[in-house]
Amino acid sequence: MILYILMFTLLFVAVVLTVVYLMVFGRNRKRKPIEYDPPYEKIRGKNYPPPYPNGWFSLCSSASVKKGEVIEVDAFGQKLAVFRGENGEVGVMDAYCPHLNANLAYGRVKNNQLICPFHGWEFNTKGECTKIPYCDKLPTNKTAEEWVVKENWGLILVWHHSENQAPDWTTENQLTELKDYKYHGKSSEVLRIHLQDFAENGADFAHFNFVHNLLTIPFANRFVNVKHTVKIEFGEGETKHMAAFTDQADLVWKSSGNEIPHAGGNAVVTFYGPGFLVFRFTTKMGNMLLIKTFTPMDELKVKMEDYVYAPRGTFKLAIKYLLGEASSQFHDDVNIWERKKFAIKPMLVKGDGPIMKMRAWYSQFYSEHSIYAKRMAAEQNSERATEAAGIS
Repeated sequence: MILYILMFTLLFVAVVLTVVYLMVFGRNRKRKPIEYDPPYEKIRGKNYPPPYPNGWFSLCSSASVKKGEVIEVDAFGQKLAVFRGENGEVGVMDAYCPHLNANLAYGRVKNNQLICPFHGWEFNTKGECTKIPYCDKLPTNKTAEEWVVKENWGLILVWHHSENQAPDWTTENQLTELKDYKYHGKSSEVLRIHLQDFAENGADFAHFNFVHNLLTIPFANRFVNVKHTVKIEFGEGETKHMAAFTDQADLVWKSSGNEIPHAGGNAVVTFYGPGFLVFRFTTKMGNMLLIKTFTPMDELKVKMEDYVYAPRGTFKLAIKYLLGEASSQFHDDVNIWERKKFAIKPMLVKGDGPIMKMRAWYSQFYSEHSIYAKRMAAEQNSERATEAAGIS
């Protein structure tokens, strides 16, 4: 009899733990799928800034291109061939061979050369044709623009600039703490958004306590709210390409409004130009670092990849919970971004946050000759004139 009671008790505990686990980790709010409507996307994208800002962008993880391999990547409205020679050096070029436009991503790598699958033309990592099997005279032109390539943070990065200017900032010597962290995998998805939407979201203080006031634990939301305290700072000089956004999320009782001690967490989000965001989460249950990359594929089409790291020894369930909360909160925003248009002159009120300051900071990533950059410069000059005149 005692044995049956013990077995029943253990079964009951197992069921309870399973239910709690599923409620915490299995019911995260997901992005509601939308049916892609090409004609409307053109209307929706009409007022947005240019789809391809200038800066460093991730094409893929370093691990996804091994020695002697080549893959195809969609970025900046084109297809690219990314390959790694036997010496470990990475090359990036237009996927279409300049000869008769065969797709080089379906070729092969021989030593340190990419071989076209159609006629055997060979190209080095700089995009130069080095050999034609049936002709001694080689063309002097490259396959396409020369991509500046580097590998940092376990990623293959390229520098994109609409006017082909050289890089004016670097990702070197950043995130040095990664050497002491353990990698916990990645996720990837395609979003129907503009890159700038995410940046402006961090400066939109008013939405935090409205959109992000729920936890992923369903029953907890009956008793607890999430209170957000946010601020943002913009880099200057050599760090002008960076901005830091801080969100202190505290849990408070709905009945009294009192804060629950040690139940909240802090998130510091660092922008590295338009292509990277680094989340640093600090909580009592554990810490986590999340590298979020945004690579523009086309107008209002962005590939987002998350790379998850945590200090060695961090409890895996803590990482899973923090990641689930972060993903749920992010997808709450994406559900809105994928259905919004760009407000050229938003009707802002007190308490909205420094949205226009964020736009001014972000405008540095568009070429000075672009219509958007000129418009932002005119608006900034107008604001300075208003301040100088003493008009509030």
